[in-house]
Formats: sequence, C-alpha cells, structure tokens
Amino acid sequence: MSLCPPSHDSEQRTAKTGLFCPACPHESPVDGDWIADDSAPGERLCCPRCGAVVVDQPAL
Repeated sequence: MSLCPPSHDSEQRTAKTGLFCPACPHESPVDGDWIADDSAPGERLCCPRCGAVVVDQPAL
C-alpha cells in the first residue's frame, strides 16, 4: 500500500488560516497585525490599515 500525497484541497484549507479585511485589501494571519479593541465586550479585531472591524465575537 502506498501513501498518497496531500490533495490540493487540503493545501487550500491550510492556507485559509488568515483574516481578510472586508473594507480594504489588507490580509494577515489570525495572530498577525490586527488591532485588538479592548473596550468592546468579547473579542473585536480591527484592521490596522483602515480601522474596519474584522472580528466581532460576543463575550461568553
């Protein structure tokens, strides 16, 4: 039995570990240069380029 190389689909899933700004072309890894808004309840990340909210999750 031989092992198959990873498929193109699994490579794409691995590459999708970043965030994309909905308002401008900025993209970065999840732990990249996004700005955390500590004044918001829960977790809110904003784009360092244009200030748009990228992640807005309520507190548990």
